[in-house]
Amino acid sequence: MSLRDKAVSVKEMPKSSLWVLWGKSGSGKTHMLSTFPKPLLYLQYGDDGTGTIEDVDGIDVIVIEDQKHLETLMEEARLDDYYATIAIDTFSLFVNEWIDENAVRKNKRVSQQMWGDLKTDTEKLIKMAKTLSRYKITVLTCHEATDVIEGMEDEIMPDVRPSVSKGARTYLESMANFGIHTTVVEKEVTKKDGTTETVVRHAAHLAPNPYYWTKLQKPAEIKVPKIVVNPTYDKIIKLMKGEK
Repeated sequence: MSLRDKAVSVKEMPKSSLWVLWGKSGSGKTHMLSTFPKPLLYLQYGDDGTGTIEDVDGIDVIVIEDQKHLETLMEEARLDDYYATIAIDTFSLFVNEWIDENAVRKNKRVSQQMWGDLKTDTEKLIKMAKTLSRYKITVLTCHEATDVIEGMEDEIMPDVRPSVSKGARTYLESMANFGIHTTVVEKEVTKKDGTTETVVRHAAHLAPNPYYWTKLQKPAEIKVPKIVVNPTYDKIIKLMKGEK
């Protein structure tokens, strides 16, 4: 068999849809994931964000017990024909849960070998999420982490990133099809009596910028705004199609 016989057209490659929503606590990650296509399976990992979306129809919840449980559920979800979206909230807490399970509970120090094992296990889950995203829309939420060099805070730009182990960060960002940074913004709103007030709204960074990692797989000729207020799945999909 020749090399050409082994190759397939890029148009025939299966399309994946792996989304990473990341930002500080309270920035609207869970609220945004609740706007994704239903039925949606919400895999609760560490955090309990269900209180902010309990009024949304079409969402079922499974509480993740440990890494093996999460791996099993992702395998089952790949074969499932009911759910349109699988969401893991909060994926970045896997680092905390892993350290608690493998070091804290065993009264061990986190060794260099453990960091290597953590990187390997995290990358395994990311790879499984990527595979799952070829069958279902898959959403991973992450907290926001900021790294600075002590004593040089004014000279070097802080490295703001999804809070996963540093070794797995590149893996996560390269595997994702979409990277959305969630935040909050203040907006002036005019009331009926003509007066204005400042309100706080959830928002999302979409376009490339020097501070936050973002990623959108879309035609290069389609331009998207730097920031979108009250972001939803449908709103972002329309923007990527060039629709207003």
